[in-house]
Amino acid sequence: MASTKRPSNVDVADKSPSGPVDVMRAPRILIVDDDKADADRIGIALKNPLTKIGQLDCKIEWVNNTAGARQYLEKDEIDLYFLDLDISEYSGAPTNKETGKAFVKAVIDNTNAGIIVCSNLPIDEEAPPLIDYGADDYVEKSYGFMAIAPRAMSVWRRTHTERRSKQSHSGRKFRIGNWIFTIGDRQITYRSGISKRLSITEHIFLRHLCAVDGHAIDSEIFNIEVLRREKDDKHVRLDVFVPRLRAKLNNMIDLVPQGRTGIYKLLDVEEVSSL
Repeated sequence: MASTKRPSNVDVADKSPSGPVDVMRAPRILIVDDDKADADRIGIALKNPLTKIGQLDCKIEWVNNTAGARQYLEKDEIDLYFLDLDISEYSGAPTNKETGKAFVKAVIDNTNAGIIVCSNLPIDEEAPPLIDYGADDYVEKSYGFMAIAPRAMSVWRRTHTERRSKQSHSGRKFRIGNWIFTIGDRQITYRSGISKRLSITEHIFLRHLCAVDGHAIDSEIFNIEVLRREKDDKHVRLDVFVPRLRAKLNNMIDLVPQGRTGIYKLLDVEEVSSL
């Protein structure tokens, strides 16, 4: 019978090294938006000193087309992208949402930066395929810019946590059922050759479950100790998050709740050679 013991602090895969507490640095942010007024509104929201992201004094750059943005992408020096969808390829060219979508996918494919799509296009139509592909969040401009700061902080915290965790686990490879998962790689591959792009949170979740003793976790440990969220922050509900992750992986992953304890345990997982 599977153990229902609540994971203890000593079981956590992301134990902090001894020494000074890690201080979250200010992220480097790129806004890609053809509308300067909207870009300014995003920048003002990110600089608001009353918000957590504003207190970090972020360095913010802005470009109004994807050609200019690709120069930043090639250098891979950006931590957090704000990407409009209805954008032009170069100055003077007409805007087109397919141009924006293609660039969102290019950023996902070529960097581990956080990605927030910020667009006038309706969230119900445009967000699901982009989130499924690997974008981290979607903000619809018509709802206003009040959500920009907390969304940015949430994505940056996850990105920052993922980068820190790679120091001790990067490159470790695990078989999860018939999926192959490599820590540090947000692509997870099925034995047939198909692959899925994991979001930052999905990657952190699977990395923790693979690396931790017992392959189990509960919501409090995941939110507070793994994602480093504070108690008043919006938390990930595992009873909602886990079914979505299972569905994304075609229900070919044995991730089960342990009775009514709130603990989820990953079964049929083993570390395999990375060669």
